[in-house]
Amino acid sequence: MTSWGLESLPGHRVSARQGYVVVDVETTGFSPARGDRICEIALVSLDTGGETVDEWHSLINPLRDTGPAHVHGITKQMVADAPVIEEVLDEVWSRIAGRVLVAHNASFDLRFLRDLPGSQWLTETLCTQKLAPEFIPHGKWTLSACCERAGIPLSDAHHALVDARAAAELLRFYLRRGVSWAEKLELAATRAPEWHPLGLPQRRALQR
Repeated sequence: MTSWGLESLPGHRVSARQGYVVVDVETTGFSPARGDRICEIALVSLDTGGETVDEWHSLINPLRDTGPAHVHGITKQMVADAPVIEEVLDEVWSRIAGRVLVAHNASFDLRFLRDLPGSQWLTETLCTQKLAPEFIPHGKWTLSACCERAGIPLSDAHHALVDARAAAELLRFYLRRGVSWAEKLELAATRAPEWHPLGLPQRRALQR
């Protein structure tokens, strides 16, 4: 796909506060402390009832090799014209600010997100993997295994948008069983600072 030059995005849409945002990152490895970087990110914004209101995703140039391409399918050639992570942070944080961040194995995604400028917008979190034993017991806790037991189709795993959509479906599966995270939703909406642009040059997303 065509790459886009550096530019401001005056028409940038900010999702309303309150609700959830499901995040998935594909990375070059396991540890930002050891130089690993995000090479794809996806965010699926949900309202307080769990319905999708917005999706955004992009390949990211990690400024190094892409790591386990046999897992996530991302090659160095695919990210050569992609933005670096700092060039899409307004898209990322505007969706996270004021919302409960949801991820499957959330500690992994948070490890990378907390390493980025603007991480003050991270407040309340939920992990669909940690919640799984309460709703779909007796089995493995990978995203694919949880989705299979919940009857959620999942193909092309380790594509960020595919995994984020699947985790969003898993959250909806939990919500339909009567659970409420009203307190977390309220805390996220009130504790997070108001979102504002970081003032860094921004570029448009580049998808697979």
